[in-house]
Amino acid sequence: MRIILADDHVMLREGLRPFVERIAPGTIIQEAGSFTEALAQIEVDPSVDLLILDIKMPGMNGFQGLSTIKTRFPAIRCVILSSMADRDHVLEAMRLGADGFIPKHLSGGAMVSALQLVLSGERFIPSMLMDSANNQISGASDRSPSGDLLGRLTPRERDILHLLREGLPNKVIAARLDVSEVTVKSHLGNMFRKLGVQNRLQAMRMLVDTESL
Repeated sequence: MRIILADDHVMLREGLRPFVERIAPGTIIQEAGSFTEALAQIEVDPSVDLLILDIKMPGMNGFQGLSTIKTRFPAIRCVILSSMADRDHVLEAMRLGADGFIPKHLSGGAMVSALQLVLSGERFIPSMLMDSANNQISGASDRSPSGDLLGRLTPRERDILHLLREGLPNKVIAARLDVSEVTVKSHLGNMFRKLGVQNRLQAMRMLVDTESL
């Protein structure tokens, strides 16, 4: 797996690198200090699995850098890294094709889970912005208690939640969904955080409670 970590602050790149390396065994990380440098690396070899872009680094011009990447290299999964995690920035990034939006204050472990989620084919939105962003991205809103709760989850996370109800272990869930166990664990971590629970049992109780409403 090849990942480009693009941020103009060397210390931040050095701080993030150990966490990004945990995404998958054998991960190759290239660093870039500007959008121009990152783009040049992609043009030399477009076989990039994930591009992490700091929204404020030189050459980005707001979201223009993101638009350029998604237009020229649509197969590359692209995540925006930003200290400005407000709803408008998230919505604009997602509208332009970002596969995830990661606030710089997110913990290292949470960032690893978010990046694994993106690489599995899902999109990542910060949990504190999940409700409003999802409603505006989808253009729909479910105001029932159950809808408000489960509406925070991606379709794949809802699939996993219902398989958890059958008491299945991660290995079996992974086989049912044709994904890796690492992907299942990543989904579970994000799902628990969105629902405000700590473990499977609490998630199951929440599911039962919402279905009884």
